[in-house]
Amino acid sequence: MFKLFSAFRKDKVWDFNGGIHPPEMKTQSNGTPLRQVSLPQRLIIPLKQHIGAEGELCVKVGDRVLRGQPLTRGWGRMLPVHAPTSGTVTAIAPHTTAHPSGLAEMSVIIDADGEDRWIERDSWSD
Repeated sequence: MFKLFSAFRKDKVWDFNGGIHPPEMKTQSNGTPLRQVSLPQRLIIPLKQHIGAEGELCVKVGDRVLRGQPLTRGWGRMLPVHAPTSGTVTAIAPHTTAHPSGLAEMSVIIDADGEDRWIERDSWSD
């Protein structure tokens, strides 16, 4: 975290590339139903998803993962980061993410298999 803060300079204004800021044109889209977006072929999941330390990595390159499978172990009050779909871990490396600093963050890169298979889930009684 301190490494991230040291990259900031008080006299620099950071530009944030991204975000969705559409003009208000609801009349053009309110006649079209919502539809399901297809899965991307590659997903980049930053290991750090909150203030605080990253969780401990519990997958390695080449591992097959299932949707919902923990990619990290959280400690204390931290929660693990989970795989968003099924596929293969192809890299664990720094990657630029949607952060105003533009700095690379350690990420797990998953090539999706298109099957979107879940891990076995426990049911909860009502």
